[in-house]
Amino acid sequence: MYEAVAVDLLPELPDTETCDSGYDWIERMRSEGTGWHEVAGKADGRLLGDWPYQVVAHFNDDERSLYGLALYTEGDVRVEGFRDRAARDKAVNAYVQDDD
Repeated sequence: MYEAVAVDLLPELPDTETCDSGYDWIERMRSEGTGWHEVAGKADGRLLGDWPYQVVAHFNDDERSLYGLALYTEGDVRVEGFRDRAARDKAVNAYVQDDD
C-alpha cells in the first residue's frame, strides 16, 4: 500500500473551462509552467490515454518525495498524490491503452 498525499500539496493544473481538447490542456500545462507534464506512454512502449480525449500527466518533486498523477478526460480532471514514485508509476497502469 502507498501513502496517499493530499492533492492540495500538488501544484494547480490548468482550468479546463478554456480548453477545447486535451491538446489545449497540454499546451496550458507547458505555457503556465505548472510543473506537470504529459506522459504519452510507458518505458515499455505501451501508450497511455487516448489523446486528445484522455491525457495522463505527471508531477515529480524528488526533494519533497511528492509525485502526482492527473487524468484529463474530455474536460474533467482527476488528481492523485503519492509519496513514492514507484507507487505513482504503478497506479498509471490503469490508463494503459488496450491494443483492441
